[in-house]
Amino acid sequence: MYWPALRNGFVWDDTALVLRDPLIRSWRLIPESFRHFLFLDATASDFYRPLQRLTFTADYALFGFDAPWGWHLSSILVHAAAAVALFFLGLKLSGGRAGLAFGAALVWAVHPLQTSAITYVSGRADPLAALFGFAALALALHSLDAKRPLAAAFAAAAFLAALLSKESGIFALVVWFAILAFRRAPRQVWGQWLLVAAAVLAIYLGLRTTAQRTPPPAPPITPLAVRPILAARAVAEYTGLLLAPRTLRMERDITTTPQRTPESTLQNARRREYQTLLGVLLVLGFALWLRRSAPPTALCLTAALLAYLPVSNLFSLNATVAEHWLYIPGAFLFLAIAQSIRWNVAALALLSVWLGALGLRTFLRQPDWRNQRTFLERTIAAGGDTARMHINLGNLELSAGRNDAAVAQFREAIVLAPEQPMAWFGAANAAVRTRDFAAAREALERAQSSPLLAPDVLQTRAVIEHLETGRDTSDQLRTALGLAPRRWDIRQRLLQHLDETGRTAEAARELRDFLAVEDFRADSWQLLGRFLEKLAQPTAARIAYEQAAARDVRYPFPRTPGLGPMR
Repeated sequence: MYWPALRNGFVWDDTALVLRDPLIRSWRLIPESFRHFLFLDATASDFYRPLQRLTFTADYALFGFDAPWGWHLSSILVHAAAAVALFFLGLKLSGGRAGLAFGAALVWAVHPLQTSAITYVSGRADPLAALFGFAALALALHSLDAKRPLAAAFAAAAFLAALLSKESGIFALVVWFAILAFRRAPRQVWGQWLLVAAAVLAIYLGLRTTAQRTPPPAPPITPLAVRPILAARAVAEYTGLLLAPRTLRMERDITTTPQRTPESTLQNARRREYQTLLGVLLVLGFALWLRRSAPPTALCLTAALLAYLPVSNLFSLNATVAEHWLYIPGAFLFLAIAQSIRWNVAALALLSVWLGALGLRTFLRQPDWRNQRTFLERTIAAGGDTARMHINLGNLELSAGRNDAAVAQFREAIVLAPEQPMAWFGAANAAVRTRDFAAAREALERAQSSPLLAPDVLQTRAVIEHLETGRDTSDQLRTALGLAPRRWDIRQRLLQHLDETGRTAEAARELRDFLAVEDFRADSWQLLGRFLEKLAQPTAARIAYEQAAARDVRYPFPRTPGLGPMR
């Protein structure tokens, strides 16, 4: 079903987590990768997922950036392994009914809702968390049933690996204690597993709390009165996607935010009212199903509920609905459904037809992720007509040198979200490209409302001043760097500016001081080598290039003794 994904490239956050992450470029940087959150040289995040980064390190060593098919193959294999782990877990939860466990795992494996976690390379955290989480639960059950201490030790390691893959990997520990409660495990067993859980959480929190991160801006808090409404709508939205995943896209919104026209705003509001009512009915139906189910089915439903609650909208999130959030809860839900059906020839025939339709939809979904442009345009066409998509499409047009097309996309984003700072910042960059400096300054005034963009606004203003007057703008760049001292892109621009204005020795000195603090970027050492070559220091330059090569297994330029890289 996922074979067409091997033709795809890198899209969306892959530019930050794959192409721009310096910590995936060498095996010797693995210890360093455990000391940093994701999006190291991009937007700040709360994502601590070192095992995802570790798999990217392997992919980079094997395939580099010129063979994206290898990265996609790795994601597919991890998903397949997670399906196998789900099969063994299903065996344990269903009392050894292999056909039932196989059917549930197969439906889960081929369901098109999973594509945003598999076809999208940066989505690999979900399959990794599922793989280790399902394996941990199966091993823990095996240790409980067969009294195998070694299986319990492997389960503990898998519980930790699930957490290090993605924060939602905590589901495995929570579900495990639900299993102990359903089985009415003796106090001694509870005590042993509480100690294991405490050790796992202590190791995880010790790694996470000591890792370096730039705190992201706090997301807007959803009012308590609104959360149950959004939760009900999300249940209805996800149910439709599970049963008939006809329209799939990355951006989904179940709020009543204003649309392009008053008529479409009113129509969307009415649809959301009906969706809220449907969601309430579905929640009541789920509660009734849970109450009347046999213990094995009730356990799977409880596990699905526990895995789903964190993304249910009962807590403030950075989105209201995301297809990949159902990746793990859906697995337990399919196990529960499989145990609830009275299997006969008609049921098997219906399942076969549905499974074939799911597989075909998954197969046809893969080209939607072919490249960044295809991904953005098809997302918009499928209903994801959001400001964020137009902003990214505008940035893509800018990088391609299509300035007029970029301006049009940023205008679309501003129509959809007039107060979106990123849209105004993109419009400012487009205006700089066309030398419309007055428009650029006006857009920057609107963009600076976001503290997150303050360093970027200062950088762009420095560029405008330099283009207009030719004056030295290093002071503005230093001010921008002071607002975000960990931003390598700002520091790199400052150093290059110093070099271009004849202060190469100053640039080299500042870069050496920086490398004494953060020495893991191959790009930093390569830049130092270029400065030192300019300063007629070939021996020191060669050492810098060797340091760059030591931090990038695919160092881009061949080297010759005493000379540095040759283009």
